[in-house]
Amino acid sequence: MKNLKAKDVMVAKDKLITISPDDKIALADLKMLRNNVGSLPVVDDDGKLLGIITQRDIMLSRFNVGDLEVKDLMSKKCITVDPDTELKEVIKIMLENKIERVPVVNNDKKLEGLVVVNKILKAMLKVME
Repeated sequence: MKNLKAKDVMVAKDKLITISPDDKIALADLKMLRNNVGSLPVVDDDGKLLGIITQRDIMLSRFNVGDLEVKDLMSKKCITVDPDTELKEVIKIMLENKIERVPVVNNDKKLEGLVVVNKILKAMLKVME
């Protein structure tokens, strides 16, 4: 566990379901439901991370979400880490900020992956076995 880094436990970008800021909330909700995920990274055409939208964002919205776009509800200020951030630091960040997922970005702010609690637990279990 000591030497694990964000890149070792993240869901890689090629396996992530993402969404555009101009897409409708209904599409975001459908993508999350169909893929059994609680959030979607919001990226531009170049793969740069712009924010994240969660099921919670949608459920807590006081608006009629039918007419809204992802950019209207997404969290724009994401806490991110780079691929080489030690897993211990990622876990501290998640606990201190009470978040369940942390986008992994490169120096150009392009999305590389997403660290989620489930992946951390799987890595811990593997080490313990």
